[in-house]
Amino acid sequence: METASRVAVAFVVNAAWQVPLLALAAALGTRLLRSAAARHHMMLAALGSSLVLPVAGSLSFVASRPSVAVPPAASTGISDGAAAWTSLGQAPAASLAPSPHVATAVAAVYLASVLLTAVRRARSWRRALALRRSALPGPLPEAVGLEAERCRRRLGLGDVVVQLSCAVDSPVTLGTRRPVVLLPARLVGSWERDELEAALGHELAHVRRHDFAWNAAAELAALPIAFHPATAWLRRRIRQSRELACDALVADRVLEARTYARALAALARWLAPAPAYTLGVADAGILEERVMSLVTGRCRRKTGVLSSVAAALLLAAASVVAASFAVAVKAGADAVVGSWTGRVAQWGDLPSVDLKIAEKDGKVSGRATFYLIHVTADGRREVGGKDEIDLLEPSFDGRRLAFKLKSPDGKTHSIELRLTGEGLADYVEVGAGGEVGAEGQDLVVKMKRSK
Repeated sequence: METASRVAVAFVVNAAWQVPLLALAAALGTRLLRSAAARHHMMLAALGSSLVLPVAGSLSFVASRPSVAVPPAASTGISDGAAAWTSLGQAPAASLAPSPHVATAVAAVYLASVLLTAVRRARSWRRALALRRSALPGPLPEAVGLEAERCRRRLGLGDVVVQLSCAVDSPVTLGTRRPVVLLPARLVGSWERDELEAALGHELAHVRRHDFAWNAAAELAALPIAFHPATAWLRRRIRQSRELACDALVADRVLEARTYARALAALARWLAPAPAYTLGVADAGILEERVMSLVTGRCRRKTGVLSSVAAALLLAAASVVAASFAVAVKAGADAVVGSWTGRVAQWGDLPSVDLKIAEKDGKVSGRATFYLIHVTADGRREVGGKDEIDLLEPSFDGRRLAFKLKSPDGKTHSIELRLTGEGLADYVEVGAGGEVGAEGQDLVVKMKRSK
């Protein structure tokens, strides 16, 4: 539970500054792109990066935790472990160490918000998909069928289903594998030919561009970072650039740009925004911008290679900066405070070393107890005494407690208590080598905590 809380807190902390950084990079990058389709791709990439980078940052402390290999059971002595572990990743540049109560509270609030958002969107998603069942049976009116076939042919589409529905107030597109376009049954009869062609062309352009699948992926990626206002901005810009890209495709293949612009303006009198998680000709709320783009010819602009490369490099640079300065959430001192008991597998149930660790005013202190094991005449091992030594210069970095011990002979030993799980750790004497133990082999003492 503690690890899950730290992961959630790290995700929230990293998303809080990484998402706006990537949104800013996307905003600057789209200024270099003349094509609406290229801007749409840029915004989708920024949204995807806004999810991936906080996830990577939240898991970095797990990847950077050392993994200690346990020597063979025949080993005796204390191991430095230096050659036995492999670092799986680099620790982040900065880190936080909130108390377990704070981490748990933040994680609970975040997960509750995600769950609430997911429930709301799941209901909207089900309502959108249920619109398929509202399609009226029977063939389309002849004029609608002819226009649908003409638009399909001009956009290079196969047999996309077009049907009438009494449940929609504007044309909508839904579905990925079997897309369907639903037209409002109460309005179709009152549209002029250009208006019908504009509505059908726009919806079929969504099908041609696979916008429903991209929209579903974007909404899924946005869910874990929905708490951030920059995410709402990215989602809005994705919708706007998507509609502009569809308009450009219709103006290029279906209707002349100015005719299409007039048809859009005329349709605006009739149409309402499409239901959530469907795609409609009246989406995004930027009708004036869409009409001006068509009238001025901006919709036909193409993005050059250099501009595309520059925009991609800008987003990539922001991603590198975000990854380089990711913040890790370390375990607080509570992760090591308590009583630890060490056992060596080959010694059976006999104790090897105990640690009592406390924390006060942010400072860690403790005491180590070493058990002296001797072999009896009949070959049995038993405890023959113990030494108690105070921990010197203890410091905890979230993954390991480092300290020093001064043995009775006056020699100073460097020790690390390396966390390997909840309440589990490896006790390792750094640089001990074969000084302690037979046959020059090292030994990792497995520790278990009991608060």
